[in-house]
Amino acid sequence: MGAALALLLSGGVLFASAGTASARCPEGKTCPDRSGVETGSGANLVALPPGAITEEDYAAAQQDEPFAAKLADWVNQNRLAVNFVWVLITGYLVMFMQAGFALVETGFTRAKNAMHTMAMNFMIYALGMLGYYVAGFAFQFGGIGTLGVPNLGGLGTLDKELTISLGGVDWGIIGYKGFFLHGDAYDVGVAAMFLFQMVFMDTAATIPTGAMAERWKWTAFVVYAPLISIIICPIYGNWVWGGGWLSQLGTKGLGAGYLDFAGSGVVHAIGGWTGLAGAMVLGPRLGKYNRDGSSNAISGHNLVMGLLGTFILAFGWFGFNPGSTLGASGAGNLRIAIVATSTMLASASGALAAMAYTWQVQGKPDPSMMANGMLAGLVAITAPSRLRKPCWRRRHRARRGRLGLRVRGGDRPRVARGRPGGRDLRARCLWGLGPGRTGNLRRRHHELQRPGSERPPVWGRRTVRCAGHRSGRRVRLGLWVRLGVL
Repeated sequence: MGAALALLLSGGVLFASAGTASARCPEGKTCPDRSGVETGSGANLVALPPGAITEEDYAAAQQDEPFAAKLADWVNQNRLAVNFVWVLITGYLVMFMQAGFALVETGFTRAKNAMHTMAMNFMIYALGMLGYYVAGFAFQFGGIGTLGVPNLGGLGTLDKELTISLGGVDWGIIGYKGFFLHGDAYDVGVAAMFLFQMVFMDTAATIPTGAMAERWKWTAFVVYAPLISIIICPIYGNWVWGGGWLSQLGTKGLGAGYLDFAGSGVVHAIGGWTGLAGAMVLGPRLGKYNRDGSSNAISGHNLVMGLLGTFILAFGWFGFNPGSTLGASGAGNLRIAIVATSTMLASASGALAAMAYTWQVQGKPDPSMMANGMLAGLVAITAPSRLRKPCWRRRHRARRGRLGLRVRGGDRPRVARGRPGGRDLRARCLWGLGPGRTGNLRRRHHELQRPGSERPPVWGRRTVRCAGHRSGRRVRLGLWVRLGVL
């Protein structure tokens, strides 16, 4: 069956390539550029800062100074070339974050489950990519051409967005063009956009592999991969980045609308909430909690591996945040320097705050918490990395680093060193619940996870630790969830 599936997908790739090589674009439509020689005429420079060339300027140049008009074409080609190279290189950096995730999650799990965790991190890349290639990209960005992406030549060939008309406004729901990158989606700009957004989607898809590590079957993982890469991530991504209804709020008089510069919502929150949902259903690992509600430390088998993975993730974040400008030339894109600097300061501030906090609480620094603090600072900086000055971010991310430790330490008044490192922090706190003041959700009924227990699943109340209080006092929330184990 696996061989047949691989053959089918390979056939789809060949069909997409062969079927589009000779396709002709009808008149009146935006034609895809398959060779890379037609993207970016001087007309694309209209209204772009600095200089702000007008349409009249360009039309007059074509009429009176044809050399100047042709030179403008070359200038814009060079501008787009810089943007393309920037997007591709930052996409490669984000792809390399997959290695960081694999090392962090595997290092903070027990040795007996190390290969299973590593294999999930390896195969989510392949499974997620194929799902996104087949349909996920079309669902997410099938209508982005109606808005335009000037940094990549416009992407005008992606012009199909399903909308619902409410109050005289057509609200975007889902795109439906670009399946298998076939037809008009066979374009150099679309290809660059696909590569960059695919690795973003794969980042979100990787988060639940850590949140549910050591607790789920391989078959469940294989079923999950296409669901998140085709449905969950792309649809929400369309609402925010692809011209969907959330991206339209700012244009309909609702303030600035929904803003998510580099994916705190589209990537981290989606991955975190997905992982949280799975972890709530699966419950904690056997042996984590005692009958009296106290917790047991379950240490990872290789902290060196976890810290190395954290460094790789911090390096990849230089592609994650600055790359989200989708360009590095003109039109304010030089702000990538500020975005990168802010990202760097956030990571250092989170790690420093974590070291100071654990040093004070435990009497010595905790390396695993330093890794979690660095990740907390990086996650917190993702959405607003281009909106405020770096000194504000340094203070803000340091607070987020401390918050992450308090949340992760919700099992006991002091920091719980037995948590499996960054994966629970990412999925259950910062990447799932964001910068809110709530923490680890855990079972109150230990007997439901006892081996051999015949008691059926019940509906019960969960307890959330208050992250803003050092004593770890409990704040009871009326959050009723099914306390069953698949």
